[in-house]
Amino acid sequence: MKPWVVMRARNDMPLVAETLDMLRRQNLPHRLAVFDNGSTDGTRERAAAQADLVVDVPEGTYVPGRVLNQAMEATDGETVAFLNSDCTPLDGDWLARLLADFDESGQPRVAATFGRQVPRPDCLPLFAKDTENTFGDGSLQRYWKHCFSMASSAIRRSVWQERPFNEAIQYSEDIEWTWTVRQMGYEIRYAAESQVYHSHNYTLKQWYRRQFGEGKADAHIFDWPAWDRSWLRYSLLPCARQIVSDCRYSLRAGEVGAAYLSPMLRGAQLLGRRRGFAAGWKEREAGQS
Repeated sequence: MKPWVVMRARNDMPLVAETLDMLRRQNLPHRLAVFDNGSTDGTRERAAAQADLVVDVPEGTYVPGRVLNQAMEATDGETVAFLNSDCTPLDGDWLARLLADFDESGQPRVAATFGRQVPRPDCLPLFAKDTENTFGDGSLQRYWKHCFSMASSAIRRSVWQERPFNEAIQYSEDIEWTWTVRQMGYEIRYAAESQVYHSHNYTLKQWYRRQFGEGKADAHIFDWPAWDRSWLRYSLLPCARQIVSDCRYSLRAGEVGAAYLSPMLRGAQLLGRRRGFAAGWKEREAGQS
C-alpha cells in the first residue's frame, strides 16, 4: 500500500508549484491528499492537478487539530506523512528518509518523525539562524524541553487512534500532540536526512502574533513550576541569551546590520511570548478552579 502525503495549503503560489514538482520526483511511490484553506491565487488548482484527494476547508473554519484529524480519517495506512505546501523537498529521498524509522516490527514505539528544515536563500539572517538552531544536525534539540514540527513530518496511525489531535487550540497543536504521546511512552525521532526548504521573513507584527500564540499554547501544554514560569526564567534570560547569540552570529557571518536589528526582534519575541503565556496561564488557572 502506498503511503499518503497530506498537504495543508493556503495561497502558496509559486512555492506550492515547486513543492509539488519535488513530490513528483520522490523515489517512494505515494498518494497525495490536499487540504486547501480557501486559496485564491491558483494554489488549489495547481495542487488538484496532481492530488489523489482534495478537501476544501472553507475560509474562516480552519482549526489545525481538526484538519489534522480529518486528514487522518480521510487516509489509510499505518504511517501518514505531512508536508506544508511551502515546504519543498531538497531531493527525491525526502519521503523515504522520513518514514525510515517506522519499522512496525522493530520500532513500534516510534509515534512520529520530523525532518530537517533548511532556510531558503532569501531568508533574513536572524530567521535563518533560528531555523538552523532549531533543526540543523539536531544537536541543540537535546537542550530543550521538546522539539517537533508538523511542517515536514510523519505519524503512526495506531498512536493517533489512541490519542487524536487536540481541536481546542489554535497554535502548537503538533507540539501538544507529540508531547502528550511522549508522556504515554512513545518516541519522537528527528530525521535529519529528510530535508525541505522552509523559512519565513516575518514582519515585527507577524512575529509578535506568532510568539503570542505559541506562548499561550506553552502555558496549556507543559507543567510550569514557579521558577520556570517566572519573568526572569521564561522571558528575560532567554531574550538576553538570544541577543548575545545573534550578535556573535551576525559578526561571524558578516551581517552587521542583523546585530542592530536583534534587540527589536527579540524584544517583540519577549513581549509576544510573555503576554501570550500570561493569557494562557490565566485560562489554565480558571479551568482548574
